[in-house]
Amino acid sequence: MNVLESTTCIAFKNILFLTDFSKETRAALSFALALARHYDAHIFPAHAVTPYLPTELESPVAPDILRQMEAEKKKELIDLVKDSGLAYNALTTIADIEKSVPRWIEEHGIDLIVMGTHGRRGLQRLLLGSTAEAIFRTATCPVLTVGPAVLPQTKSELNIKRILFATDLSKPSEYAAPYALSFAQEYHARATFLNVLPVSKRTHAELVSDSIVARNQLRDLVPRETVGKYEVEFLVSEGQPAERIVRLAEEKSIDLIVLGLPRNEPSSTHFRSGVTYEVVRSATAAVLTIRSMW
Repeated sequence: MNVLESTTCIAFKNILFLTDFSKETRAALSFALALARHYDAHIFPAHAVTPYLPTELESPVAPDILRQMEAEKKKELIDLVKDSGLAYNALTTIADIEKSVPRWIEEHGIDLIVMGTHGRRGLQRLLLGSTAEAIFRTATCPVLTVGPAVLPQTKSELNIKRILFATDLSKPSEYAAPYALSFAQEYHARATFLNVLPVSKRTHAELVSDSIVARNQLRDLVPRETVGKYEVEFLVSEGQPAERIVRLAEEKSIDLIVLGLPRNEPSSTHFRSGVTYEVVRSATAAVLTIRSMW
């Protein structure tokens, strides 16, 4: 594994906040607003209007109805952010959200998506329903998901004191390491770098040896010239990755979990049995996922 030679502070300038206006998205909104304030970012509250399906007799007035629905939802979006003191631009669409998000990313230079979840039963319970999976699969910028167990931020600044960066030591997850370090620097937070070894029939001596190798690889993810600037601990354990990540996050009262995603996300079936899916649906902390460009 190549040692990361340097890291820079990562800034977000255009934040897309996806909402369905339900109470479960309040925490996500507080995160989006706090991040926008911290980075002096432009915020884009966005909503997918459920298309109206008229009968044949009603079809001539359908465009007017759709325009009215969009106008009403745009006003609701503006009401969410108009008193924040932030620059904003409300976005609505009647198109499929999985098609609209990539377009918004390109048109507005979106570098972070923030969205909330409705429950802990899986991504089908995300505010955007079954399309949430497509956002994880196609978004070219980081995605921050805020679950129902995460408390809304009550202050203008995020309260991030502990960060968990979980990695399988692959290139995609290595790409996400600078984000964890940048957040640690920005919020003066303590970072935990975790690698979970798969369960196998290795001997105790082999487990010790593998753990030492993995811990050294974790250390390599922190640039040499920044050693001492961050409070970072390196942990290696054996078990099921998602289970260990979620459990450790609870034990250490983690405020932010950082995960790397491969450039080409696997199929939906595989994704639903993957680590990212399990962590996002179960985590009691906000989860930042970053797609690798490799």
